[in-house]
Amino acid sequence: MSGFVRTEDPSGSGPSAPGPLQRLLRRSRRHRQADGAVTAAFVVADLLLVTAILLLGTEGVFTEDWLGYPGMMDPNGASYQRSCVLFLWRVEAVTVGVAVACRLWTAAVTQLVLLTAGAAFIGSLSTYWNP
Repeated sequence: MSGFVRTEDPSGSGPSAPGPLQRLLRRSRRHRQADGAVTAAFVVADLLLVTAILLLGTEGVFTEDWLGYPGMMDPNGASYQRSCVLFLWRVEAVTVGVAVACRLWTAAVTQLVLLTAGAAFIGSLSTYWNP
């Protein structure tokens, strides 16, 4: 069925009702398909979000290594890197919360992995304010 072992009723009259944990984790085939579709949408959205942050940052925040300039090209972008990392963490918290509330386990784990990795990558880039 769904991979869960059915337990016998102590009276021996047949399978007992699933426990609360089994009811929480057991999902229908349509629910698993929806989880896959939402996961795919989240992956595409996460990649586009991180790409947009990097592309907007090329206007003076993340250009130090690429252009050979010894410092920032745009001193007004001092908080851009930190703000982007905080934004990714907030997006992660909201999307994981919604996914857990809807029992979309794969989508929740995917968001935790991708957005944490994206925030860590953006936070690790060498800029004038993050040497």
